[in-house]
Amino acid sequence: MMRGVIATVAIVAAVALALVLVQSGAFNSPTPSPTVTPSGPQATVPTFEPTTPVTPRPSATPIDTSVVASGTVVPLRSADLATRTSGVVAAIYVSEGSEAAANQLLLKLDQRTYQAAIDVASRAEERATASVAEAQLQVDQLPPDATPGQIESVQANLRLAQAELELARANVSKAQADLQQTEIRAPFAGTVADVNIEVGEQATQGQTVITLGDISGWLVETTDVSELDVVRLAVGDRATLTFDALPGLTLLGSVDRIQVRGTSDDGTVVFAVTVRPDTFNPELRWGMSSTVRITPSG
Repeated sequence: MMRGVIATVAIVAAVALALVLVQSGAFNSPTPSPTVTPSGPQATVPTFEPTTPVTPRPSATPIDTSVVASGTVVPLRSADLATRTSGVVAAIYVSEGSEAAANQLLLKLDQRTYQAAIDVASRAEERATASVAEAQLQVDQLPPDATPGQIESVQANLRLAQAELELARANVSKAQADLQQTEIRAPFAGTVADVNIEVGEQATQGQTVITLGDISGWLVETTDVSELDVVRLAVGDRATLTFDALPGLTLLGSVDRIQVRGTSDDGTVVFAVTVRPDTFNPELRWGMSSTVRITPSG
């Protein structure tokens, strides 16, 4: 009897213990720990820390050292032709846009007065020439017994006649030179850009009446490069040319010449710098405005 009671108590105690263990989770499967595979005999587990994003630095903007100036398109060479004497215009042989050859006659003033002077001087030269011939004949015909006085007299007449002939010839040359002053000829082959006088009008000495230009090539002239900038430039420096009238056109060129002596404008000294484009562009016109950007080579 006693043994049965003991057995019963033991069973009850075992069941109570089992219930306690079940509630405490003693029979749950253990959570596996992460396994780190070392890469070496003394490898350590890397520790990862949060990083701050790095903002890249902006690249430095290169400094523009170019010299920028305003320019004007001009021919390779040009000339404002003026009359060298005053007179009435008798003939004009060209018009705007005409092509002229070197030394071609372009304009002529009334030459009647000058031609008359040439005629007078030429007749005087003829008389002087005849006087020299006559005086020379007298010298050649001196008799062998001529006295020293006679010899001196005829020789003096010859010297006088020769002097008068030289004067007459000088007068002819002057009259011919005066006649040439009434003419305007082309100093070089080119295109007539302007004729600003008409036949029958009075031309004043020194008055520009015809403008001629060699437009077989173009230059761009600047007149506003300051003394502070011009010292950085040299012949041969590269340049970029753009044009107000031709927004899609950009030409490359180089400095062709730099004015030796500057000019003063409102207290500022400026220099003319001429740029020669690398290529000829037929779209350009005489007088077009341009922006010139020159890169100093030094």
